[in-house]
Amino acid sequence: MSMLNRKSVVLSALAALVCVSLAARADEMARAQKAIERGDYSIAVVQLKPLAARGDARAEEALGALYDAGLGVAPDAVRAAKLSREAALQGSGAAQLNLAQLYLKGRGVQADPVRAYAWADAAAASGEPGGQDILDRLAKEMPRGQLKRAQSLAQRYVERYVESFASG
Repeated sequence: MSMLNRKSVVLSALAALVCVSLAARADEMARAQKAIERGDYSIAVVQLKPLAARGDARAEEALGALYDAGLGVAPDAVRAAKLSREAALQGSGAAQLNLAQLYLKGRGVQADPVRAYAWADAAAASGEPGGQDILDRLAKEMPRGQLKRAQSLAQRYVERYVESFASG
């Protein structure tokens, strides 16, 4: 077998493994989602943890929400914030919204209206309607200088954590 043919076979095998791996992850995520829909939160947590440990943004977002609400696990706002941040950095609009709410309320993170605004803007740009509600509220409440800092940070967050994921 020529070197080119070997490379082609190896690349084909790797592509097949990636497809099988992605299909398995999708199946695991679907089982976790069904467990959540049934109210079997502790089962969902068990199913989501390995996916989140591998960096699956959907699993991190879902697991963060479960920790935040104390469903299937003891409430842990710090862990909820960590998981939501990991998913938000990967472009998850739902996680961006959850993180905005955590920064707004100071749950699991130090209260920070500037970061709350920036994450809410990213969430809104990702299509999460609750993001705009937070933006409107904070725009009315924040002093002008703080609002300018928040808008500047929001622009960077949207460029980094929304637009880069939408294009690729």
